[in-house]
Amino acid sequence: MKNRTLRRAAETLVLLLIAAMAVFLAAGLHQREPDGALSTLSDGWYQLTDGVRREVTLPAALPAAPGQTITLYNDTLTDSDGGKVLSARGVEYGIEIRAGETLLYRYEDNAFPKNAQMKGRLWADTELPDSIGEQTLSLTLTPPSGRAVALDAPVLGTAPAVTGHHIQSSLFSIGMILAMLVLAILALMIFFYMSFFGIRELRFLDVAVFLLLCSLWCLTDSGLYQIYGRDTAAGSVISFYAFMTMSVPMVHFVRNTVSGRLRLVPDVCIALFCANALAQGAAYRLLGVPFIAMLPITHLLLTAGVAAMLTALFRSYRDKPAPQLRLRIEAFAALGAFGVAALVLYGLLHIYWYDTVFQFGVLLFIILLLYGLIGQAAEDMRFHMEHRISHQMQREDRMTGLPNRRAFEEYMERIRTGRAGCRDAVLTYIRLEGLNERNDRFGLQAGDESVIAAAQCVADFCRACEDEGEDVLCFRTGGNEFALIRPEPHTDSGQLHRQFRAVVARYNRTCAPRARITMTFGFSRLCDEDGKSRSISAWKAEADAHLKRNEARLGGDAE
Repeated sequence: MKNRTLRRAAETLVLLLIAAMAVFLAAGLHQREPDGALSTLSDGWYQLTDGVRREVTLPAALPAAPGQTITLYNDTLTDSDGGKVLSARGVEYGIEIRAGETLLYRYEDNAFPKNAQMKGRLWADTELPDSIGEQTLSLTLTPPSGRAVALDAPVLGTAPAVTGHHIQSSLFSIGMILAMLVLAILALMIFFYMSFFGIRELRFLDVAVFLLLCSLWCLTDSGLYQIYGRDTAAGSVISFYAFMTMSVPMVHFVRNTVSGRLRLVPDVCIALFCANALAQGAAYRLLGVPFIAMLPITHLLLTAGVAAMLTALFRSYRDKPAPQLRLRIEAFAALGAFGVAALVLYGLLHIYWYDTVFQFGVLLFIILLLYGLIGQAAEDMRFHMEHRISHQMQREDRMTGLPNRRAFEEYMERIRTGRAGCRDAVLTYIRLEGLNERNDRFGLQAGDESVIAAAQCVADFCRACEDEGEDVLCFRTGGNEFALIRPEPHTDSGQLHRQFRAVVARYNRTCAPRARITMTFGFSRLCDEDGKSRSISAWKAEADAHLKRNEARLGGDAE
């Protein structure tokens, strides 16, 4: 039943995430109609070719010969546009924005240069001068290798409106980052929840670390961060290192999935990923090699790593077929497919939204992994709870609910081996007197009621001691026999025994006359007068001898 509930919860989670993904995708592609604070500057542009004016409406594909620069002009702005922010694409083409002869914007790389694909996500933002109505606005582009320039229409508006436009255009990436963070938190919660019950499912931790690194890379690699980040150079370092290391936890995930000699494959991959991160840092620091120039090495390692993980998982599935393994193979296959697609967009087609494809693939990959992991976790928790209940039933007296003799002997063994962590303890044997006579006179049910009443007195006494800061463990060790163990006693034994007699007396005052009970006890201390520990057998024997002496006294220590 619990397993079905958790599986349904996992299925619901998958459907909700898919729905959220679709919403964010639609939101990211949707372009709102410009409001009063933001307008799209599509018209009024022209090119001058040999003194001939050619009108251009943006967006447009602008052909260019090798080495040719493209300059677009606009005379339609007025002084009312002064102080507004103009935001244009084209950073990858080395865009320059001028008002007349005054340079307003030119992109400058920081200490960590970017390639055209990375620059393609950026917006060139500049504030127009107050006298813009008297000047010609110009955009100058220098495309590489004579490729045609695909140029979007710039937007014009107040600074908050332009910022809102940039955020809207990045809604999909923002949604992906938030989804990754939510799933990372979910994976961490499940990991710590299972750890609380003694089940260390490290693969949830692997998923969480991967998602945190991946979301960090998506954030620092995003156009929003590069536009508005205060220290984009440091962000670039973080971005490269997050990208280089985010595969390590996923390889570790596979290592925790396969067994035997197959673990050698992820071990080698982890070593290569870590060596790559260290080597690139050293190459940059010592030789001045930019990270962007070494990026193909990381791409190659990532591609090879995914292929190696698929191979290891497939071989493990071939040796021992299991639905969970098949699902993980499908997850890594999806990640590999989207990763290859992103690399094609990035390296061959030079398309700047390659990251969107990769982010979508990562999220699909994680959803498939978590779906399988949550189902397996449900099975593990069910087995653990069944085992725990069975173990508890074996150590618990069904009539009284107290720990039984088996639990008592286990704790005595812990004391003997030092695992209990106590240097001294007091053992008290307690016996319910007259049980056989009560069974003969009033029946077995009356005898059981006396045993339950005695157990309740023992439990009440233990709780009272705990309230006063004295730890006391109680057990039912036989039909009419109980035992108390006080580790590290700091209260006088005589006082505690008087308190116990008071508990029994209080019960006898409130019960029916025939339900009254008499209990006798005898105790022994683990350490003798010289502070030397007795053997467990000698300790038990002394407590038992003290109990028998008290029984021999008519009413001696009995209540």
